[in-house]
Amino acid sequence: MIFYKIKKVEIKWKLLVIALLVSGISGLHLYLSHDFEKGHIIARELYFLPIILSAFWFGLRGGFFTSFAITLFYLPYSAIHWRGFTSNDLDRLLEIALFNIVAVAVGILQDRQRARTREKLESIRAMAATVAHEMNTPLFVATGTLELLQDDFEKDSEPYIEINSVMKSLHEMKEMIQKISHIEDVVTKDYDGISMIVDIDKSSLGK
Repeated sequence: MIFYKIKKVEIKWKLLVIALLVSGISGLHLYLSHDFEKGHIIARELYFLPIILSAFWFGLRGGFFTSFAITLFYLPYSAIHWRGFTSNDLDRLLEIALFNIVAVAVGILQDRQRARTREKLESIRAMAATVAHEMNTPLFVATGTLELLQDDFEKDSEPYIEINSVMKSLHEMKEMIQKISHIEDVVTKDYDGISMIVDIDKSSLGK
């Protein structure tokens, strides 16, 4: 639950960044004098930043929605300042087309990458669930056997205490297996300064 709340906050933050960039760049167009052509060209190129960010963060839908919103602003702006097929007019039309082409291209590539990542993650989840299931069976048998064996000794005897210590370790192992069976993501951590291992606590989002 905490993971999904963090995700929602992250999504809202990213949407806010994109909205601020688009509105800020659009405001810059309105603020600058139309005679300052170089300023408008620079501002126009800045539109690619929210488009690429949106496509990278939200895939094809996000990128295209952002480019469409920019088009809704910039197309009327271009029409108002139309001078009759001058080089600047054609540049603006070409730029509008490029906004949407870049959004679609980056969005498609990002969606494909995410699909491959999801496939890998599903394979990891299936493997983790299988390992947890296979480990649970012998662990259940071992715990049951130790509980029966423990009944043969007095509670203050050394064998009883040793068995109790082993059972405690088995219970810890059971908790670890439970976390493995609930892996939803792969979060790694440093192991020895060279190798990286999976952080079970952070990866087990269902726990």
